[in-house]
Amino acid sequence: MSWESRADRINRDLPVYVWSQIADDLRADIESGELTPGQRLPSGPELAEIYGVTKVTATKAIRHLQEAGLLTVVNGMGTYVTAN
Repeated sequence: MSWESRADRINRDLPVYVWSQIADDLRADIESGELTPGQRLPSGPELAEIYGVTKVTATKAIRHLQEAGLLTVVNGMGTYVTAN
């Protein structure tokens, strides 16, 4: 999977939080199989750059997906798609 810029996937004019849009975008990739179980995601700062947002916003999206059971965060190792 290529991690080119995804800033065009964020619509700041919508009444939906940007972190939620990022979470929805990543969730769609997980559900479609584009992101597979065990696959490592870019770091928080890298995701922030990819989506053109702050690190705090990217981290909130990751935390939301972690709470939903879709991502596993291993401190010092990275963030991974949770195995089904």
